Amino acid sequence: MPSGGNVIIITDNFKNLLLTNNGERLFDYNFGANLKELTFELCTEAADEEATRRIQQAVSRYMPYVVLNTFEPINMTSEEDHSISKIAIRINYTVPSISTKQKVVEVIL
Repeated sequence: MPSGGNVIIITDNFKNLLLTNNGERLFDYNFGANLKELTFELCTEAADEEATRRIQQAVSRYMPYVVLNTFEPINMTSEEDHSISKIAIRINYTVPSISTKQKVVEVIL
């Protein structure tokens, strides 16, 4: 049975990996999923495929123990004028090495 602490640490590390862009991590220029430059294009087929590719590449390099299941881009709209106010992504994943149930991480870009 996995300890709750391990799951929390993995979730936090996964969020950090998703939110970090190339060049932001000292001594490791390539760390991160580099999603910021795709922010305004998400929810288009080409950008979603590129974001998925970048996430898979970052996870395979820095967190290979994480198994990605689904990727979902999310448009959050303003209630006032219904314009897009936030872009987020939701990823379902598991960590088989510690027998976790499916987890969900959602980050706002």
